[in-house]
Amino acid sequence: MKVPTFSARSSLARYVDEVNRLKDRRPAVAAFLPDPPSADPTNDHLSVNSLEIESVKKIAAYHRWKWQDSGGKVALCVHKVHEYNDAANKCGVRVVYDREMSKWQFLFSASGPEDAYKHRPVPMHNNPIGSPSHSGVEFARALKEHKAGQFARRLSGRKFHLV
Repeated sequence: MKVPTFSARSSLARYVDEVNRLKDRRPAVAAFLPDPPSADPTNDHLSVNSLEIESVKKIAAYHRWKWQDSGGKVALCVHKVHEYNDAANKCGVRVVYDREMSKWQFLFSASGPEDAYKHRPVPMHNNPIGSPSHSGVEFARALKEHKAGQFARRLSGRKFHLV
């Protein structure tokens, strides 16, 4: 299976649900708030899809099936990895590139640096499509309340694509 590199110029697509679609193809700020916390904090992340792995059309097909009962247009907002990094850095979460490991990392816990992005593919076993490009913006778990809102506002300025 192909794995994304998450280079600064790599593109990530975020699904925008119908409730968060504003006029003029603008996403609501809530579309970029971190996903709800899980029982395992290491699993908390902002769900995105890597365009290094799948095309926008294939990503849209998965979200159409998963969230829209296989119908209608899918809204995807596409940003570069460096735009996510810039938003995080401006909100107090330091994201740096580790040249030795060839990875973006952030500092959140006393245990040391963590990967800022992780490939989290969704297998086809429970669904007919799967999502081999599904990934996580891991530093989202370091964004708390006010900082999460600042981060979301920075990313919500980009228009979404309807596919």
